[in-house]
Amino acid sequence: MTERSNEVRPQLYPELAASGGLGEALAREAVRRGRSAERLDPVEGYGPAVAACCVRGEARFAVYATNTDEREFRIEISADSGRPWGAFGSTGELAVVDAVLHAWREGASIGQLRREWPLLAASPLEAAPPGRVVSTAWRLTLERSPTIRLGNAELAEALYAQPALRVFFPFPSHGEFSLLSSTADPFYEEVPRAVPSGDGLWNVVLLRSLWSPHIPSRVLGSRLDAREAAALIAANIPAGSGPAVEGGWPQPPPARPPVIDVIDG
Repeated sequence: MTERSNEVRPQLYPELAASGGLGEALAREAVRRGRSAERLDPVEGYGPAVAACCVRGEARFAVYATNTDEREFRIEISADSGRPWGAFGSTGELAVVDAVLHAWREGASIGQLRREWPLLAASPLEAAPPGRVVSTAWRLTLERSPTIRLGNAELAEALYAQPALRVFFPFPSHGEFSLLSSTADPFYEEVPRAVPSGDGLWNVVLLRSLWSPHIPSRVLGSRLDAREAAALIAANIPAGSGPAVEGGWPQPPPARPPVIDVIDG
């Protein structure tokens, strides 16, 4: 995928580069703290240098160092049910990852871990560092993470390939793909939306606003492939739009009403 890297960036992760990968670096950290170095397994679809995991019954602890522009160890802990929704965290400190991993291996519950380490949250976007919610959402989308809602993979990559669209929050729903100007409810959508037209093709639609119901929706392009749709959306970004704000959109002034209500699904 576009955003995934299976190679260690030495300038961001020197200890991974020195030890040969993430699993080895965590093993060294455990030994440094007087504990035995337990084996970590690879994560399917990722290179062993940048991702590692271990299993405890039906639960799983996984850590990733796939960010290529800022140092970040991303933690995903599934619940005992095996579902991927448990605890998520982000830290730049390998020692913190080791400490959380050790407590988890010793039998700590999701609740105990979240109480001990406030960096752990209930969703990966809640766990994203300030200023990185949008980039985290894009990375998880492109990596096809099961922890967030996913839209059409080809369209997601085509949208991300347009630099002007990367500043908006990716929000697929009901087969459609929106790019939002806020990352939480109340959502604010001012950029045209991709709507499936069948046979893997897309319509690009600028939908009417609840605040201005007299203004009809407009179809800007019909039956476009993913790259054509992404290019048309990028060409029709309203002046002054974006980047997306983190959190819900504040009540807009009357002179600039939002364009569309977003239906969660």
